[in-house]
Amino acid sequence: MARILITGANGFIGNQLVRVLEEGHEIFGLVRKISNQINSHKMHWIEQDLARPLDRTRLPEHVDVIIHLAQSKLYRQFPEGARDIFDINLQSTFQLLEYGRERRISHFIFSSSGGLYGYSYEKFVETDPVSPLNFYLSSKQAAELLIANYRQFFYTVVFRFFFVYGPGQKGMLIPNLLNRVLSGETITIEGDPGLRINPIYIEDAIRVFEPALDLRGSDLFNVAGDENVTITDLVKLMEKVSGKKALIKHTDNDPHGDLIGDNTRMKEVLSVYPQTPILEGLSHML
Repeated sequence: MARILITGANGFIGNQLVRVLEEGHEIFGLVRKISNQINSHKMHWIEQDLARPLDRTRLPEHVDVIIHLAQSKLYRQFPEGARDIFDINLQSTFQLLEYGRERRISHFIFSSSGGLYGYSYEKFVETDPVSPLNFYLSSKQAAELLIANYRQFFYTVVFRFFFVYGPGQKGMLIPNLLNRVLSGETITIEGDPGLRINPIYIEDAIRVFEPALDLRGSDLFNVAGDENVTITDLVKLMEKVSGKKALIKHTDNDPHGDLIGDNTRMKEVLSVYPQTPILEGLSHML
């Protein structure tokens, strides 16, 4: 049993991960605000706004693993949200790395994004150069560079997630599209048929964390699904599961590339294979 500190423990990924890990580990969930909606008798909850200096008096004296999932809620707001993005994605990462070094942790696991790569018509592998598209993604890249410097003190594991989706998710690409289909709103797609992606269902995505705890080396993994779909394909699948006809409008702003992550290393090293087809995942969201 490991003592694990999870930041963003009440977020979309964090909430699901806590339910899995708390059965075999002692979990400390660090959240911006403790909510009455969080129900767990096994968890140790820590209220800490990571946009502010880390209050170590609230943290456990001993911890084995840090899983850093927290991200700024203002990630789309640049430059207005730049300070919040910087403080949470970079400043808090540095403070947690130092806390982990002083506590002699074994693993530091970081949630990053496949968006770091930019666009390409080829699948992205972990050794490809990155080309972040915005300030938020640039902050993720900078955090990855910070983390790499701590490999001499503990194992570091970075997950670059590609369009994780599932029930309860809000404000992201797939739930936004599904809501528009259900409400009959017009869906505007850049290009025809639009960006090609390979999303991964939440229950498949969180399975990468448990084997990461057993890694005896630092590593980087794409976390992505097996099915490649365009945005238009995705909307058509939503039509199928919902029984509603979507209103689609295509623009001439073609992204000139796709955003598909090669998940070979996720399978070969972590033994994690996506099990939920997109059509099934979308039906669960309904």
